[in-house]
Amino acid sequence: KQWYQRRVRGTRKEEIEYMRSELPGSGKKLRPQKGTGSARFKDKRAPNCMFGGKVLGKRPRDYGYDIDPITLITGFSALCTTKLAQGDLSIVDTLQGVDVPALVEYKSRLTAESVLFVTGYAPGLTSSQNTEICFHPGIDLLTTETVHPLAMIQHTVVVMDYLAVRQLEEWVLAIRGEHTVVEQTANTPV
Repeated sequence: KQWYQRRVRGTRKEEIEYMRSELPGSGKKLRPQKGTGSARFKDKRAPNCMFGGKVLGKRPRDYGYDIDPITLITGFSALCTTKLAQGDLSIVDTLQGVDVPALVEYKSRLTAESVLFVTGYAPGLTSSQNTEICFHPGIDLLTTETVHPLAMIQHTVVVMDYLAVRQLEEWVLAIRGEHTVVEQTANTPV
């Protein structure tokens, strides 16, 4: 459903029909209200005039919708549980200051088709490093603000740093209205 709505988005742009308020021209009354024998008439932008505006003109619309937070929480919980049970979820101490060759070497150690690195540090890599990571297929680096359950599905292995786990857990608990303390459980540094 969401795929179809994203596909349809903005397809009516070529067919825009302007409403009377969007047309150029004066708002001056063209003839008197009474005494002409014709129907009352305001200005040339009226819908009943030739080249007048449409009453309800066509508009390009965005058919997309946001997924509610409870569905996202359910997706994250199910994916993390499944990846952990399969041994495809790793938690490391930190990914801050890690360069691209270290990520490539870590991926080769895992012998996985694709690896998603999730960090809690806002600027994970500089723009030149982001360009460099594009040349390595199967490696993606996302922050906790940009990670989505669909990104976790598309990768065989997910590697998170401790800060990312804590931020995601705080986000989940804030939506649920609960509070708890997260303990640090990192298994291997990068």
